Amino acid sequence: TQAQKTEQQQQQQQQQPDPSAPKETTQEEEKIEYIGNTRFPRPRIKPRKTITPGQAIGQSQPAEDIKRVSIKEKAEQTWRNILSPEKNLENRAKIIGEIGESYFQNILDLRKNGAKLFTAPSHLIPANKAKFLPNIEGKTLSGKNVDVAALCRGKTTLLTIEFVKFAEKHTMSYIDVFEKTFTEGNKAQVVQVNVEENYAKGLVLRLSLPYVRRGIPKHRHDGYVVHYGAVDSIKKMLGIANPLIGYAFLVDSKTRVRWYANGEAASEESETMVDLARQLLQKR
Repeated sequence: TQAQKTEQQQQQQQQQPDPSAPKETTQEEEKIEYIGNTRFPRPRIKPRKTITPGQAIGQSQPAEDIKRVSIKEKAEQTWRNILSPEKNLENRAKIIGEIGESYFQNILDLRKNGAKLFTAPSHLIPANKAKFLPNIEGKTLSGKNVDVAALCRGKTTLLTIEFVKFAEKHTMSYIDVFEKTFTEGNKAQVVQVNVEENYAKGLVLRLSLPYVRRGIPKHRHDGYVVHYGAVDSIKKMLGIANPLIGYAFLVDSKTRVRWYANGEAASEESETMVDLARQLLQKR
């Protein structure tokens, strides 16, 4: 009947939500903090993802056994990626992931957890279980284009990697002790890698290289390597969880990563590094 239809319409209107009424917020939405009066979420502290101290890090093959990609092949692949809808979606997801793990997120991580991921292991990774150092291309302060893996081959090497100026005091805490201990002979060496992933900051670093040269002793110019560009895969292989921290690695003459540390060296870690480096020198 007409009366029943009218009653059903009134019930439906009552069930529909009022668009002018305030929306209910979920528990997750209430937790979001915004920066000032903006709608930009304030970065949150995420759980720190670190490797287990003492586990093998690196890649399964020596760098020289992996096929090098030429500049022409890189350019062709880049062009194919630009034209590929699937690759564009992958790149978009990657950018979103990088925003989630931003510079500010790394700062919050340092404030909460400190500038050390873990205490360095007290022993060498066994040679039969150790993995190989992934290659990083770069240019030394003496002007030579080098492959870091090739630079480490044939010697016991203290390799340090830093991404920001703040991390330099971390890496130097290992370098100073290593150089004072192994000053004679040519069986041990230091290779210091300065990585700049940001394009704009890379331009600034190029302009400031003369000042960098003045601050580094001349005998270390051949072992100071500057790399420009992202190294995401290498960071994962080497357990680099926060790029604001400095990292140190003992690499044997066959370019296997046998020990590693992070942050500023504690006295026990310095002693361990020296003892383990001596072991590697005796096994050459």
